[in-house]
Amino acid sequence: MEGREALFGAVDPGLLSDPLGFLAAEHARQRALLGHLGRLARNPTGPAHVAMARALAAWLACELPMHLRDEEESLYPRLPPEAAAITRSLTGTHATSEPARALLRAGLARIATGHRPGADFAETALGFAADYRRRLAIEEAELMPAAQRSLSGSACLAIAREMAARRR
Repeated sequence: MEGREALFGAVDPGLLSDPLGFLAAEHARQRALLGHLGRLARNPTGPAHVAMARALAAWLACELPMHLRDEEESLYPRLPPEAAAITRSLTGTHATSEPARALLRAGLARIATGHRPGADFAETALGFAADYRRRLAIEEAELMPAAQRSLSGSACLAIAREMAARRR
């Protein structure tokens, strides 16, 4: 994955042995990235904005899709049946859609080259950040506790292996 991660304190891959801990650490990191996205939405010019725009574009292009696969392909299917309605409601939402991420990456690419983003960038970025924060809140309030209660050691090991394989 070298060269594809956002230059913003990547989570230590050693945490993959505890996939729920890794996902929790990623959620904290994602909140910080969403904060930076909001700041760029409100003020797309200024010192360090080029570097942050590049980092956010890398996160949206590479890291966020991998994180979503970790959850949607490895974690969600192993959760207890009562979590199914929640996981269905989170899968494929605006906060995770490729079209939304593509619009953001286009605006970030303009910022990264020293230009102002399109007129709809601020609204798109702020809406995406709010939607994704809601997703994180639901995952942490509902899904992560269900995972901690219900996943066996062998299920966590399988999730850890799948997540590690995605990063190779």
